[in-house]
Amino acid sequence: MTIKTKNSTIKKALIFSGISAMAVTSGVSYWLWAQLNASLPLLNGEINISSMEYEVTINRDRSGLPSIVANSRIDASRAMGFLHAQERFFQMDYLRRRASGELSALFGESFINRDKEALLHQFTRSAQQAYKNLSDQHKALLDAYVEGVNTGLEKLKSPPFEYTLLEAEPQPWEAKDSFLVSFSMFMEMQGHNYQNTLYLNKLQQTLPEPLVNFLVPLGTSWDQPLDDKFISPVPMPTADVYSLNKLKEKRLEDLALLDNRLYDLSLKGTPSIAGSNNWAISGDNTESGKALVANDMHLNLSVPNIWYRVEYSWKEATKRRKLTGISLPGLPLMIAGSNQHIAWGFTNSMGDWSDLLRIPAGKSQELVTQITKNIQVKDGNPVQHVIEVTPHGPVVEHEENGDVLVLRWVAHSSEAVNLGLLDIELATNVEASLPLFNKSNMTHLNVVVGDDEGNIGWTMLGALPKRAHSVWTPVNYDDSKYNWSGYLTPDEYPKRVNPESGFLFTANARVVSGDELDIIGRENYALGARARQIQSGLKIMHEPSETQMLRTQLDSRALFLQRWQYMLLSILSDEFIAQHPELIEYRTMVSNWNGQAKKDSTGYLLVRAFRTQVARRVFNGILKDVHTQNPDSNIFNYFNLTSQWEGPLWQLVNEQPAHLLNPHYDSWQALYADALIFLNNHFINTHGSLANAKWKDYNKVSIAHPVAGSLPLIGRFFNIPEYGADGDINMPLVQEQSFGASMRMGVTPGHEQSGFFHMPVGQASNPMSPYWMAGHKDWQEGAFSSFLPQETEYSLKLLPSEPKE
Repeated sequence: MTIKTKNSTIKKALIFSGISAMAVTSGVSYWLWAQLNASLPLLNGEINISSMEYEVTINRDRSGLPSIVANSRIDASRAMGFLHAQERFFQMDYLRRRASGELSALFGESFINRDKEALLHQFTRSAQQAYKNLSDQHKALLDAYVEGVNTGLEKLKSPPFEYTLLEAEPQPWEAKDSFLVSFSMFMEMQGHNYQNTLYLNKLQQTLPEPLVNFLVPLGTSWDQPLDDKFISPVPMPTADVYSLNKLKEKRLEDLALLDNRLYDLSLKGTPSIAGSNNWAISGDNTESGKALVANDMHLNLSVPNIWYRVEYSWKEATKRRKLTGISLPGLPLMIAGSNQHIAWGFTNSMGDWSDLLRIPAGKSQELVTQITKNIQVKDGNPVQHVIEVTPHGPVVEHEENGDVLVLRWVAHSSEAVNLGLLDIELATNVEASLPLFNKSNMTHLNVVVGDDEGNIGWTMLGALPKRAHSVWTPVNYDDSKYNWSGYLTPDEYPKRVNPESGFLFTANARVVSGDELDIIGRENYALGARARQIQSGLKIMHEPSETQMLRTQLDSRALFLQRWQYMLLSILSDEFIAQHPELIEYRTMVSNWNGQAKKDSTGYLLVRAFRTQVARRVFNGILKDVHTQNPDSNIFNYFNLTSQWEGPLWQLVNEQPAHLLNPHYDSWQALYADALIFLNNHFINTHGSLANAKWKDYNKVSIAHPVAGSLPLIGRFFNIPEYGADGDINMPLVQEQSFGASMRMGVTPGHEQSGFFHMPVGQASNPMSPYWMAGHKDWQEGAFSSFLPQETEYSLKLLPSEPKE
């Protein structure tokens, strides 16, 4: 064969291959387009639904925000179920499966460990009992919701597209599934807290008590509790208590190896905290004389968003009730929003809702029972998983001496979940609402509420255990001092109403002190920097408005890191630069930083990275014995354990004690130099120069759909394209890669037309929806967008089979 003939043959083959690939791609695209369109929700027209008592109208505006207009509350519940199924059934299914341990059946073997974690808690049994515990009224509303869900699923031309892509069939909704959704939120907010306690136990078994108390303080100077009572700092242990100098030669090689491994993780710092910001301002300070409530809940971000916006109203006697806000698909109620008389919002309380109980080896055989669970796995064989349970809770760890550690958690009780938020719908003022919030059981939350008479209040939502005081370390299972005797009544919950300051706020940090703190728990709070920044802003507001509320939520000033900037500049002295001239540009960039976490900022990136790298080197030295004796642990377990590590870190870098210096370094200055040289080299090698390194390169918003990862060719079609963003953790504008404000709102009850609302992705879960991603740009850019539905774009009527007069 000649070269010319050979080239011609190759060319023809390439053309044929290209045409074939295009044909395959076109075929796949057309198939996907058809599947997506077939599973779109119904937006217009009329549907007969036998269970409906009266006609219900569902109006949607162009962003897909629905307004349910019903003649009875029970029909409104059916309509909400219908909407949730049509728009978000896969999401609901994901949440119930997450709590019941059935994700592997949908996604395959990669989810087996998540299912094992869920099965430990046996939530399905608790969910079934929770349904039985409901009052007749609440049960009727939930039953109607379930009817609506299954009708909405049935009325789709094709099952939600995710099932087609996963080659699965959706299963009907059951009443217990709604409580599994609630338990799924427990897992989101509190599910790993006991693992932090397990690590604390390792600290206590390895290090002297004064050092543990120093490393895990109850609070720091950043705290800003509502009662203005502060916790004194824990003294640094002296050299006779614990010293690293004595072990320097022995540990030098191991420390170098561990530090080198940490270098590869250049910027991962404080872990995300499932938290939020909220505050309420009294009518004494607002132009309208009514209270003003703001809320932005921080959660892991996904497509679709966790929340579903909704407005629903129904006729009651001569009055029409109306609520606007956010719902959680799977539940027939309003999570946060306004009922025209009160407005409310939530933050994660970060309290202590579980204990680890130690059962001695000699007793464990008597008290521990094994239960075998079968995990169904897509495209694989079922996996048998054995869980160990006791009358006190499931076993979560076996210690070397044969003792077992058992988890006692509020979420293990069927009393942990109910539909109490349904009763909030009729509350007309703060005073009446607070005990109703106390009786509303789901994951534990701080609630701030304001009313149209100008009153504001704070209290807790969720079942609070009745106990002498909380404990964050393992205790003997039979020690009566740590017994729980049921749950508190509403009159025993902490509360605040109309404080002299004129505002209330929470941001996952410690809220109260003394006996009230014992009720909630003394551990696990977020660092108070964010709360302090919010409080400072509220103090200086004059006649605050919704616009000012949004501005506060978008505040990206890094007040928390300013002292680190000053410290870093003092380290980068002329003498220091003379020894390390390659760092002169680093000093210039840090000096020019404007104090904000802006996406195009180099200075913020350099200061933040310095703090993170210093923290790793400091705590890696102190905790080396812990990690040597527990190879599965590492420095990040410590960062997960306490958000208060800034307290001991700041004290260490300021006092620079020789006995607590990482033995890998000859001096504290050498530690700082090592961190700076590493960062300088990292940024130059990665970006070409320090000036090219920007915060947006590391703070890229990435919001993905759960099925996208299993679809390598088309998965990105379902995701939000990545982009760099302002914000970080220790400031009001909380933003990480896939973590941030799952919603933002600011609203005055009775003046809802002046309120604003943001959501990171649109209402729809289907990319072919006409309002796919509607509202995302407003969320991304911080533009003011309406709290209420706008002009009707789509209208759907749900008609009873036999119309009633």
